[in-house]
Amino acid sequence: MITLNQKDERKRHQIIHGSLWKTILILSLPLAIYETFNYLYSFIDLWLVTGMDTSFVTSVIFVDEIRLAVAAFGGSIAAAGSVVVARFYGSNELENAKKSAFQALILAIIVSFTIVILMVTFGEIILRFFGATETIIDQSLSYYNVQMITTALVAFNSVFIGLEKAKGNTKVILIVNIAVMLVKLGVSVVWVRYFNGGLLELSLSSLLAQLILSFVGIYVLMFYKHNSLRLSIRDIKIDKVLIKEIFLLAIPVFLGKFLFNMGKVIINGIALLYHEFVVAALGICGKIFGFFANVANVFHEAEMSIVSQNLGNKKLDRAIQTFYISLIYAASISIIGLIVSHFIKEYMIHILGNFSSEEFFVILEIYKYEQFSLVFSALISVVSGFFIGFKRTKIVFWINITRVVILRLPVLYIMYQLTGGKNFRDVGFVMFFSNSLTTLLCFFLVFKFIQELKTFGYDQIPYKI
Repeated sequence: MITLNQKDERKRHQIIHGSLWKTILILSLPLAIYETFNYLYSFIDLWLVTGMDTSFVTSVIFVDEIRLAVAAFGGSIAAAGSVVVARFYGSNELENAKKSAFQALILAIIVSFTIVILMVTFGEIILRFFGATETIIDQSLSYYNVQMITTALVAFNSVFIGLEKAKGNTKVILIVNIAVMLVKLGVSVVWVRYFNGGLLELSLSSLLAQLILSFVGIYVLMFYKHNSLRLSIRDIKIDKVLIKEIFLLAIPVFLGKFLFNMGKVIINGIALLYHEFVVAALGICGKIFGFFANVANVFHEAEMSIVSQNLGNKKLDRAIQTFYISLIYAASISIIGLIVSHFIKEYMIHILGNFSSEEFFVILEIYKYEQFSLVFSALISVVSGFFIGFKRTKIVFWINITRVVILRLPVLYIMYQLTGGKNFRDVGFVMFFSNSLTTLLCFFLVFKFIQELKTFGYDQIPYKI
């Protein structure tokens, strides 16, 4: 029989019985520090790229959107697996929690490696299909191949991190990831600045960092004696019921994220028809307010674990309260970030690169619209996290589809046809249009769902005031 160690039991008690304001902060703070380093790492990466050649920025951002689409599967399995594990963890069914953890890992490894093999084999065809110019293909094909291979490791690492989140072990995530990111940053700077490395070397440093994290993950999951859900060789057994549950939960999240990011890739292809620098401008705008965006988005990560564990312990009222508190935290950080970023935007652009006056102008014009995605994305992520915690992943799928496939792609295409691509600001406007309407849709759906929970309960759990 599996029992929790003292440390894990204290965390579980805090999540199920402690102050939710305090619990969400305790779980989110390490994630926020991690995301701060994550932002610095991506910021320095972009700074290194602009130092090579500003034309590389478009290539990197174009490829990275494809990478995010492929990485969506690992993230989806991690989200689904952590929800299932947290539910069992909250109800103290530790044997089932352990089994679920292993099924999530197996599923992520098999499917992600299969997808990556296909993406690398047909890399050039895929880049061309999504509108990449010959310049982008020439500059970034090797970068693309290494990044695709890296996503297979990211899938495994995402599940490992998701399982630690499910138990509330966010400090472990913080320490491990900061160490790995420092390796990544150190190798990147040395390779690029001192040995004149290019995009390939930059991607290899990411691969090395993720490989180190994978080894740490294997150690923690299988050999770390203080891990209450430690896996062993004898646990290597497929449980069709559990793997089906995780797979069915993950598929809507994966399809939603995949199509969302693929939609962004197609949008980048259309944006290139407007102005060759618009894609780069979108990426740079994201870096201007990226610190606040990263921090504001951590609350939905803690929210999912807290909601799932409390539902496992039949505390529906606490699960609902978790949503409201997470929403307040995320909204507060994102609004503060919106104000601060407005005053530092030009300074940040100068730090990122030596852009021409035309490029500088394009960035500022796109930023007028794109800055609001800081707030909208934070609110959407909290709503999505709440639905995932309740295993309503199909709703998250339709939120993502609506955001890009319905409200963004067709609108941008129509505007391009009407104006002939003369006004590059159309790209920024469409981002604002889709994000704002999706946020309104999210609020309608989540408040309707909460009303149903209060009226009918959830999975035979009544709502208690």
